[in-house]
Amino acid sequence: MPGNLTLEPTRQISRRLTTPEYYHACIGESNRTIEPPREAIFVLTGEGHVAPETWRGALDAVAEANPGLRLRIVGSRMGTRWQSDGLTTPVRVVADPQWDGQSEEGSAFIYETRLNLHAGPATELIIAPQASGRTLVIFRALHAVMDGRGVRHFLYELFRALRGEPLLGTNVAFGDADLMKEVGPSHSTSRHVPSVALTGGQRGALQGDTWRRLTFPLPQHDILARTASAMAAYAHRHANGTALIAVPVDLRRHMPAIQSTLNFSSMLLVPMQPGDGPDVFKRGLRNMLEQKMEARYPRLLDWVRLLPLPWLDALVSRTPRNYVNKRLMETVLISNLGVFDLGTMHGAGFSTDNIFCLPLGGNACCVLAGTDRHVEMTVCLSQVLASDGRMDDLIRFLRESLSVNPDKSSA
Repeated sequence: MPGNLTLEPTRQISRRLTTPEYYHACIGESNRTIEPPREAIFVLTGEGHVAPETWRGALDAVAEANPGLRLRIVGSRMGTRWQSDGLTTPVRVVADPQWDGQSEEGSAFIYETRLNLHAGPATELIIAPQASGRTLVIFRALHAVMDGRGVRHFLYELFRALRGEPLLGTNVAFGDADLMKEVGPSHSTSRHVPSVALTGGQRGALQGDTWRRLTFPLPQHDILARTASAMAAYAHRHANGTALIAVPVDLRRHMPAIQSTLNFSSMLLVPMQPGDGPDVFKRGLRNMLEQKMEARYPRLLDWVRLLPLPWLDALVSRTPRNYVNKRLMETVLISNLGVFDLGTMHGAGFSTDNIFCLPLGGNACCVLAGTDRHVEMTVCLSQVLASDGRMDDLIRFLRESLSVNPDKSSA
């Protein structure tokens, strides 16, 4: 355990935003960009209806034990701080929305409430009872306050509360950059190289993003490596050069006892050349993890907090002027959320039987979420990468590439 960082039960958070948190917080802050706020959105499906006031009571208990659900931003620029005295997660009931969960079509109801880091709330729970007796449970969180692992902690806490069990709570008040500075490598030899676009380049006039969902039966050995290899192979159909696979890495691996909803994700870029397969990806990722490269922290990055959040958003996000030719930092981002224990995600008459996560927009993004039955994959492309039938072609390619699962011994 890093020597200068301690873990202890925490009910209040009051500290400066870290630079990664400041970056996530800026997205969608400017009226000159077309980037929506960056959200982590998890969708649970299951049997049973639970009264809204029961969900409300469980949320109140979880928010009391986990201050990350009450965060709001105060101050500006270098003085921007988190205070855990904000609004707790509200419950919104939507009666039987006509959405099949396979794409963004019909999902507008999810975004009817705009989340807000300043005035609150920064999170929301949507309950959508269906006439069939089933229920959609949708949780939204601004990415500045939660990453995927943080949402996992929240969901398990929520169902503990529904069952009336003791909560684990939060045992950390520091942030991701504090952990990176403690465990990061003393030097780094990596450098950024230009990446090829996943679908052959940006073209068309449509703004925004589009996404699709695929479901793969078990077993799915090495699903992250095989997905990375398939994405790189698809990109190399259109261009030679380096395919950069961005992989979020959970910094909690350096302090496994962390219990928190906070954002502790960093990013690695794994390069892949034409012909590289899953084994090349695995070796490259393993080498970076052994060097703790996800914990690199260039302290010069802290100077971005001299810019107000809207200014930083205008600098890094898509705008009406640059969305067709904006520089792509990676070929695709692949987030592997791991396997969810559905057996523990029940309470008060509701029982979860599936879970998936909506992908982030902006470029190309893929999110993997496993259960004891299958792997859910959601794939998002910006409209300028999805145009001319390229989204449908990519989905066909992924379905064909990943439907045949090799034996683990040969993967």
